[in-house]
Amino acid sequence: MDKKVRAGIIGGSINNGWAKGTHIPAIEQLNELELKAVGTSNMESAKKSAEAFNATHAFDKFEDLAHHSDVDMSVVSINVKDHYDAVKAIVPAGKPIYCEWPLGSNTTEAVAMQEMVEAGKVPNAIGLQARQAPAINYVKDLLAEGYVGSVLSGNLKISIDAMGGVGDKATAYLFDRKIGGNLLTIVGGHNLDAFTYMLGEFKELSAVTAQQFPKVELVDTGEIIEKTTDDQLLITGKLTNGAAASVHIQGGVKHQTGLTLEIFGDKGTIVLNAPASIQFGSYQLRGAGSDDEGLQDLTIPDSYYWGPDSLKNDAGLVLNVAQAHRKFVKDIREGTSETPSFADAVKLHLLLDAVERAAQTGERQYL
Repeated sequence: MDKKVRAGIIGGSINNGWAKGTHIPAIEQLNELELKAVGTSNMESAKKSAEAFNATHAFDKFEDLAHHSDVDMSVVSINVKDHYDAVKAIVPAGKPIYCEWPLGSNTTEAVAMQEMVEAGKVPNAIGLQARQAPAINYVKDLLAEGYVGSVLSGNLKISIDAMGGVGDKATAYLFDRKIGGNLLTIVGGHNLDAFTYMLGEFKELSAVTAQQFPKVELVDTGEIIEKTTDDQLLITGKLTNGAAASVHIQGGVKHQTGLTLEIFGDKGTIVLNAPASIQFGSYQLRGAGSDDEGLQDLTIPDSYYWGPDSLKNDAGLVLNVAQAHRKFVKDIREGTSETPSFADAVKLHLLLDAVERAAQTGERQYL
């Protein structure tokens, strides 16, 4: 049996909702991984978090965690504005890095981070975990197998209650464009990545963005802050396979309807629903092929679940991250590159740049 890969989580605080709710429970369920170290912004919280999560070591400096002899892999799960500094500090350790999406606050940072890991030949993965979801991979394969025939169009609609006119102190950064974590980059990034992973890349697009909430109320402090991000995103375009594509993402919806993806072909239809953004899970999948009279529930084959059996009934939040970690460990051990990488992240950053250019200039973008 292979020795366990020992992970250290930068941002593995008991106060970090994402790491605590996904990476840590995922690692706990994986036989090939163990949580060995926790890094936070100060030693007191690091020690408390390490104790809470049964990690051996606590750190308050990125590089100390990465260089420690008991750490084989670093997970970067902190505010996007700190991703660049964290990756720059831990690359010299020469150990695998899993970084959450967005990779950088902007494309320039992301490209620099890609160049760092490639120059150091450091195995790397980006947290685009929707690519590891059983439902997403099943849809991708159904389309490749011709279930709907030739794809005519793909329509993606997402509404969420967050990122509108209400937030709190912890989420205030989502409304500051300079930080780089907002509706376009986070929700748009995850969903556009999954969309193009299943249906194919955009070859041309137009876009409109709008800000319906110019100010944000932080409910825990009562403060009103200026908002520099958009809460409406609309994209239309054509994919490389010739299919028409439309995407509408909106935040601040009072009664959200979640996600609906409709894929229409000349011989069939696939409909994917989820209660929130595509990377979170709880998918409902329906389809109709050429011989079907109407949409019916589609059962995802067991082969699309490569995560622990204990997570098979998970809604997807932990399962998708666990499947990503399992695939990355396989890449580390076998020298493969099946997990989305920093290079994939840069490609997605460039797509988002094209969306922004289209919205700002009114000009169609050709990719």
